[in-house]
Amino acid sequence: MKFSDGIISLVTYGYSTLLTLIRLTVFPFLKNMDRKRNWDLAGRLKIPAAIRDYRHKKVVWVHAASLGEAKLLCKFLSILEERNPDDMYVVTAVTRTGVQYLEKNSPHTVCAIGFFPLDTIPLMKKIITHYNISRVWLLETELWPSMLLTLKHLSIPVGIVNGRIEENSFVRYRRFRFLLKYFFENFDTVMVQNETYADRFRMLGVRDECIHVTGNIKGHVIIKRPQSHDWINIRQGLGLTEDDLVISWGCIHAGEGVVIRQCYDTLKSYGINCKMIIVPRYLYEVKDLIREIGDDLLHLYDINTMCKWQMCVIEKMGILDDMYLIADAAIIGGTFSDIGGHNVWDAARFAIPVFFGPDYRTQVDGCEKLIKNGVGFKAQDGVELAELIIDVMKREPERFIQAQLLFMETINKSQSVLGQLLP
Repeated sequence: MKFSDGIISLVTYGYSTLLTLIRLTVFPFLKNMDRKRNWDLAGRLKIPAAIRDYRHKKVVWVHAASLGEAKLLCKFLSILEERNPDDMYVVTAVTRTGVQYLEKNSPHTVCAIGFFPLDTIPLMKKIITHYNISRVWLLETELWPSMLLTLKHLSIPVGIVNGRIEENSFVRYRRFRFLLKYFFENFDTVMVQNETYADRFRMLGVRDECIHVTGNIKGHVIIKRPQSHDWINIRQGLGLTEDDLVISWGCIHAGEGVVIRQCYDTLKSYGINCKMIIVPRYLYEVKDLIREIGDDLLHLYDINTMCKWQMCVIEKMGILDDMYLIADAAIIGGTFSDIGGHNVWDAARFAIPVFFGPDYRTQVDGCEKLIKNGVGFKAQDGVELAELIIDVMKREPERFIQAQLLFMETINKSQSVLGQLLP
């Protein structure tokens, strides 16, 4: 063993021992606070329980951090299932919303769902041996020392999906490159978002032949129209008919309500009768949005109502996918403010026109791809947005339909490349 390898093993064992001591001495006193603050300590101090029989099956562990990565995890699972249809999966996340999403959306091939256990060597060994884990996949860059050390010692292959290392993280990692190489050289497959990230993984010790630039898998979607019964049932719950023109605004931030009002009033002035659904990014900003949009906005707490409405804001988490599913068009929030946008593919995967504002700096690849293919559209303000909606959906609908059909064929075919890289 190299001297640096021995040092990092020693440091990791020390880190694991410290966490174990905290678990035994401090956590028992935090039980009352846990109930009040929703830390979910009980779920983090044990391994996830089995929900299906996994015996006599090859079991793969797939881990994500938060809600966004949990969504990617489910997308990646569909690729894994196609490649290895007989495998079973243990899926974990760090945040409560991530675990809840996995519980709601995981397929029947998942045999256990839960919080990522406290990163101690004993707990890592326990989950690996209990489920006889044969491989591990990490979403983006979830690096846990005890987990990685245990996998290395047990010779279990580990890969990274949708890998990225931002500049600030890279600067920190590079300072300890001589130590971190011990972990990074153990990755046998690293699928990264772009060449910049590929270079950073390479400089940190990942073998060149293990690195593949696959793009951001947030954009790796199968684009298709939703099942008609889902589309109809969700619409009916909101009092919508099949003929209603529904425009869903997703991940809307305070300050963007004025754009919604501008857009709605402009459409109305052109005689366009539509239903607008506003899904806020943060529930605590609902009051600000109502003040910005106006009193004619119906305030809902669920996706069921008997009330008549033209515009509604829904103060509930976890409904965005359903609101995009029933929409005829979608507008992406965070693009008419200085946020920089949110995932455009959440809406684009339903084969509807996707509109966004001028600031989509965090979603450049996705937005530019949609614009280039004639299925995404950028507006500067609410008035221009309304005019674009009219052009796309009323004046030249056939043009969008043809562009969408071609885009669906092209992008759905390109997604098969990712599966070919899986070991």
